[in-house]
Amino acid sequence: MANARLFKKEIKEFLFNQTLHAFDPETLARVATVQYRPDWSCHVTMADGSTDDGQYGFEGNFYWTRYKQFRDGALHRFSLNRIDEHTAQAYFENGVRAFLQSSLTQINSP
Repeated sequence: MANARLFKKEIKEFLFNQTLHAFDPETLARVATVQYRPDWSCHVTMADGSTDDGQYGFEGNFYWTRYKQFRDGALHRFSLNRIDEHTAQAYFENGVRAFLQSSLTQINSP
């Protein structure tokens, strides 16, 4: 299962109506908590306590997010690679590594 690319159905199962924690892939510090709601809205609480609202959805084997302020309000597409049953590594559409996402509130290794 480790490092297996997720496809549309699996991505949806991982994200839809879930609360996930985002971690810096280098330091494993938790940087945010994201609620992916069933109405296709999402709400992020950053580690510093700031919050933002946005939308998310699915396109092919990617999911996308667009927040009001975070990442300058731009739409970003991501793929996911499964790390374990709780955690996936997100990659921007261009292949650059993004946050680790997990249902766990703390992770010790990716």
